[in-house]
Amino acid sequence: MWEEARTRLQQMHAQTEERIRTTGQYGLGDAMRDELGELSMYDNHPADIASELFERGKDVALRDGQKLRLQAIERAQQAINGGTYGTCEACGQAIGEERMTANPLATLCIDCKREDEAVHPERSRPVEEEVLWPGYGRTDMDDKDYVAFDGEDSWQAVERYNERPEYAHDYNQIPLDDNEGVVDEIDFVSNEQYRQQLP
Repeated sequence: MWEEARTRLQQMHAQTEERIRTTGQYGLGDAMRDELGELSMYDNHPADIASELFERGKDVALRDGQKLRLQAIERAQQAINGGTYGTCEACGQAIGEERMTANPLATLCIDCKREDEAVHPERSRPVEEEVLWPGYGRTDMDDKDYVAFDGEDSWQAVERYNERPEYAHDYNQIPLDDNEGVVDEIDFVSNEQYRQQLP
């Protein structure tokens, strides 16, 4: 029944192995210092080799992704040999030929897959976003009877440091510092007025 799937899995297995072999495991067979031309990396700050470190991390992810795919293909081949291919691992029902044709590595039927995705959502976004979400919303107490300095107030306080008074945008004016070291609107005079005050 699954002879076409068996052939397709064999092709997928061969392609994946070939990809790992021809890429030299995505360059991980070579020492990182060979890429840099350095005898030692111990004297370098991590920021000095940040691009190379990023590329090495990407190569590890690519290689591991291909190895995981290879394992999934081998599990599917074992399932065909064992007579369990096309059977849902969760509920034991038949997965369905359409789904198996679309995804020969499927191990769950559509209903069980939806349930699994609801319980274990895809991690395409950084896990830190769960902690940070919804931003200042979790500490925004404006609509509650709460008068403490909250997250939104913190942002507003920091944001004030980036505000520029309107008169500062006039490049014909220059600030004159008063004796207290505070520059205010009164201290701004035109270039002509400033030249007249010079001795």
